[in-house]
Amino acid sequence: MSGTRRELPVWAEAYALLRDRIATFPTPGEIRSVNHDGEDVEILGYWPDAPWTAPADAQRLVFLGPVNERTAESLQSAGWKETAKMSLLAGKPEDVEQVVKLPDTSALFEAPMNDYDVVEVTDFDRPVARGRMHYGPSFGLLTDPDLYAPTDPDTARRAILANFAGAAYGHGIPWLLLVASSENAGTLAEGWSKATDLSFWQQG
Repeated sequence: MSGTRRELPVWAEAYALLRDRIATFPTPGEIRSVNHDGEDVEILGYWPDAPWTAPADAQRLVFLGPVNERTAESLQSAGWKETAKMSLLAGKPEDVEQVVKLPDTSALFEAPMNDYDVVEVTDFDRPVARGRMHYGPSFGLLTDPDLYAPTDPDTARRAILANFAGAAYGHGIPWLLLVASSENAGTLAEGWSKATDLSFWQQG
């Protein structure tokens, strides 16, 4: 494989764990992860200097930072297509929302798992939102909560994030990191700022 790869931040491995993936480090500056069946190969790294060739068994590529246009053109020529854009947001727990009032018909539950904690919001005992957070050495890493047709999506999402912010603050974690969709990142709430971009690519 050609091209120069930068050393990855610590949260990059945690991003694989947060999505139930097994991460390895085949080359410097690159995280290779698979599902628990050893399939669905994903390669994560900063945009490489052109030229760069994706591993033959890769099914998904995730690039951090500003787009390298030459590499993007090379990938497109090889049959790859960008499928999603996301952003990494950063905020201090004490600066972001920590309390959100839910309707009287709703409840919030917390459960610690092996690699992350789970928070779920229910309405009339029906799950309407669920989120995960991985505790790193100096950060809590979250992804956008999954929503299951809640009556008020914004409140359900905010309640999940606020609960994690309160937990991180209570544990003395200095930073929260949130991998958010472009849509949610475009309407930044108080206390959050954009740290970097993520670009997702797949074959065909």
